[in-house]
Amino acid sequence: MFCDGVADLDAAERARYADFLVLIAAADGELVREEIQLLEAFMGRAMVHPEARTSIRQGLFDTNRLSNLLKNAEIKTLRYVLRDGILLAAADGDYDRRELRILKKVASVAEVEKDELKAMFDWVTKGWEWHTEGIHLAKLSARDESLSE
Repeated sequence: MFCDGVADLDAAERARYADFLVLIAAADGELVREEIQLLEAFMGRAMVHPEARTSIRQGLFDTNRLSNLLKNAEIKTLRYVLRDGILLAAADGDYDRRELRILKKVASVAEVEKDELKAMFDWVTKGWEWHTEGIHLAKLSARDESLSE
């Protein structure tokens, strides 16, 4: 992942960012390998301290804290959450209605218009296509099929 401004948020906002992403990842009731990988990468990019990650991961079992997170988050944090949350929600191959509900609430509080939100979803689609093209160009598979599930 490339470095960006999410690491410049203060520690409380970076933890809140990670809390939102955990909430999105857990929304559909199951975590798949791709979601876990992205979630860990996002927390690393945000420079979330390893000890803080442990408590944030506990949020996987408490999906009722959306309103508190929305009430206390800064707009900038919410916009990072949208960008990365849409990517995270797409990681398992489709968007679950519960993930979409969270993302739409975040967009509303972050004052993101519908056309801006659609552009973010389109950006994720283009990104997946770009990534897949790189895999094909290198004559690789998306993951090692010899691994058992």
